[in-house]
Amino acid sequence: MSLLGSVVLSGCASRAEIKRFQAQVDSLSVAGQQQAESLTRLDSLMLENIRTMRTLRAETNAFMGAIQEELSIIESIMRDSGFKVSALTTRIDALKDDIDKRATAPSDSAVEDIPVKGAEIFATALLDLNQGKYELAIMGFESYLEEFEDGAHAPEARYNIGEALFAQANYSEAALSYLTITRKWPASGIVPSALYKAGQCYERLDQPEMAANFYRRLVAEFSSTAEAEHAKRRLEEIEE
Repeated sequence: MSLLGSVVLSGCASRAEIKRFQAQVDSLSVAGQQQAESLTRLDSLMLENIRTMRTLRAETNAFMGAIQEELSIIESIMRDSGFKVSALTTRIDALKDDIDKRATAPSDSAVEDIPVKGAEIFATALLDLNQGKYELAIMGFESYLEEFEDGAHAPEARYNIGEALFAQANYSEAALSYLTITRKWPASGIVPSALYKAGQCYERLDQPEMAANFYRRLVAEFSSTAEAEHAKRRLEEIEE
């Protein structure tokens, strides 16, 4: 649009050129709208895939549990009846092992057709967070943690859940999410930020002493960080 304005002001463009420039601007605007719509559809598809996987896993676990229970009943009846069931017991144990293996992995072809990659789940959830889609973001980060509890982005996923909750003014739950990082990943570089944000949560909950505790810990354990400097200023305000 700035190009069009400069050309018009310079008096060097014909009416046809102006129309052509305007058409190009309109085309770019339409392309941008289409891209935004595509991202929204991608979010919906990813969310539906996540829900489908959860449902299939729950159904599989329930089915396997029922089979295990029936096998246990059969085994008990046979033993109570005094039969020599060593071979049968071996077979039952083998079936149980097979069931356990199946219960810990997707057993339906529909699940196998859904490519689930940690980086993709995390990136989609981060996009939702940046776009203010906080509920979708929380679901995405929680799905990442369920599938990749020890993944490279696990501390960040937990921190971003806290950020989404904080943005929704759910300060109690946000504080719990931040503090989970300090307990579960104490060596993570994101711990100073998590301690500071926990303090911020408690300030907003009108619990200044709780907030001060986390600020003091931050200053004591991570004195060289920028977050520690912010914490010192907050302590000065609280202790006045």
